[in-house]
Amino acid sequence: MLIRHEKPGYIMVLASLLVMLLTAYLLFDYQRSDREQQAREQGLALARLISSMPWQQVVGQSGSKGLLDALSEGQNNPDFSYAQVIDKSGRVVKEVAARGIIVPDQPISIEPSSWIGQRLVDRKGQPGSADKGNGATDSEATSFIESHAPLFQDDQLKGFIKIGYRQPELQLSYAQLPFLATLTLPIFLLTPLFYYFLRQELKPLRKIGQSIDDISNGFLQQPLELQPNAELGQFMERFNQFIETTQAHIRKLDTEQNDLYMSSKLLSYKNSKVESILQTLPEAVLVIDKSGVVSYANQKVDSLLGKNSEEIMDKKPAEWCQSPELLKVMSGNYNKGSISTVSGSSLSGTASNSTKKYEVLTYPLFSPKDDSQLLGRLVVIRDVTEQFYERQRQGEFIAQIAHELKTPLNVLAMYSETLIDEELTSAEMRIEAANVIHDEVERLSTLIQNLLTISQYELGGLLIERQRVRMQEFLQDVFDTMAKSDRARTLNFEIDLPHEMGVAQIDKALMRIAINNLLSNAIKYNRPGGQVKLEARETDHALEISVSDDGYGISEQDQQHIFDKFFRSEDNHIREQTGHGLGLSLTRHIVLIHQGELTVSSEPGQGSLFKITLDKRPDNLVG
Repeated sequence: MLIRHEKPGYIMVLASLLVMLLTAYLLFDYQRSDREQQAREQGLALARLISSMPWQQVVGQSGSKGLLDALSEGQNNPDFSYAQVIDKSGRVVKEVAARGIIVPDQPISIEPSSWIGQRLVDRKGQPGSADKGNGATDSEATSFIESHAPLFQDDQLKGFIKIGYRQPELQLSYAQLPFLATLTLPIFLLTPLFYYFLRQELKPLRKIGQSIDDISNGFLQQPLELQPNAELGQFMERFNQFIETTQAHIRKLDTEQNDLYMSSKLLSYKNSKVESILQTLPEAVLVIDKSGVVSYANQKVDSLLGKNSEEIMDKKPAEWCQSPELLKVMSGNYNKGSISTVSGSSLSGTASNSTKKYEVLTYPLFSPKDDSQLLGRLVVIRDVTEQFYERQRQGEFIAQIAHELKTPLNVLAMYSETLIDEELTSAEMRIEAANVIHDEVERLSTLIQNLLTISQYELGGLLIERQRVRMQEFLQDVFDTMAKSDRARTLNFEIDLPHEMGVAQIDKALMRIAINNLLSNAIKYNRPGGQVKLEARETDHALEISVSDDGYGISEQDQQHIFDKFFRSEDNHIREQTGHGLGLSLTRHIVLIHQGELTVSSEPGQGSLFKITLDKRPDNLVG
């Protein structure tokens, strides 16, 4: 508080110091300018005077004092630095200089227009800004003001006279201190005197300021009592009236503020709960008022529509929405009396991701006090991409299953009709028909078993029955069975198993299905003459079973979905083969319930490698 009250005094002292410094500076600058003007005028006058004398008189006799010596000794200007006579070629003929002065060696042009003049040169003899007697100074602080004029002998140019004066600078000498003190002392003494009278006049105002602070802090309860002068008397009377009125308003506002504070706290709590719920919803939620401007948007807008909620706030959908279908839904006519409760639209995508599918629901928002007053519309945007593709895959799955069932049934019907006609059926034909029927029945059985198994897994009813299985014999048996199938006749098979493998605690039937599916895919999606390889490797911590081929391979994009149920690649080579998109999904589920991991490594045209990794845990494997 004390520092704040004394602040005007500090300012006044600082201002007086600045005034004194400015006064001193102006004084010294005036002295410097006066000395410089004297140097210019005196130098140019002497140069012209000497120029009117004959060359021999200026130079003088060898060994005797000449005019320049007399000029140097008779100088009363402390800034005089040198006088020099040079011939036309620039050679120094005669020179006198003050103590410690090195005469600059700067030639003079022999052009008649440059014979008489004045210039600034530095200590190294480099020219400053030329000045032809007009009194200008160089802003780059050269060292000498040099005046020059020509010298003649019998009307013939013999050389030049150069007279240099040191360029004056701002400086303070001891002799000037009394004068400077006498000049600035009145200013310094007037400052505290003026400040004293100012404080006396401002004393009532300071007390008023203290009272205002007390009012703002709620401390002042009584009218302010002062002994002001005549000028402040009326002001103090009105000020006390103002204090009483203000205190009454303050008490009233305090009561209202407490009520508003409690109401705002309650409202803020309710709003935070509602906003928290809206932020946790998996759908993008927008609130559009009746003017068509977005007044609220949750964070899901960013991930679903690719727009930051801050970018679309207080803007109309037409300013940021690039989907015509979505824009049509959100930009409906809000002034209609009849409005549907819910409207939906499946969108084919937005600018952020053209592969996404969205469903848009709109709900009218009415005033809670007047059901007929429409306040705006709530827009809910739901990502239905998974549901869309799930339905699409289910449709494809049904078509594939129908095809998978129809093909063996047709074969069974054809061969059964052949067997019925005994007259046309030979023993070889009956044997072939029986083998074909057996294969097709096994194919149907495998398909139905896969369907039942994956259904049980999804319903939570798939239980594994672990048993001790010798892995070397088990893998060899699975491999031999698949290598003897009809589809494997054009391929090369290779198996690489360790000589001794441990005993595993697995569900033998389910694991057979998993490895059969991997080998079946390696056979199905391979090239004629290609290779299918089954290998196993046992480490201290895990058992790894790998199935590889050198077939068509899998693209990086398809690798992200090959374990999804019903997924079928768009690759033409894959589409040429029959399939229902369940094999790899079922295999992954079987590996997972064995606490294992199924991974894939593939490149298009380079084949694929699927690896099952089973940890050697007490409930999984036994060494």
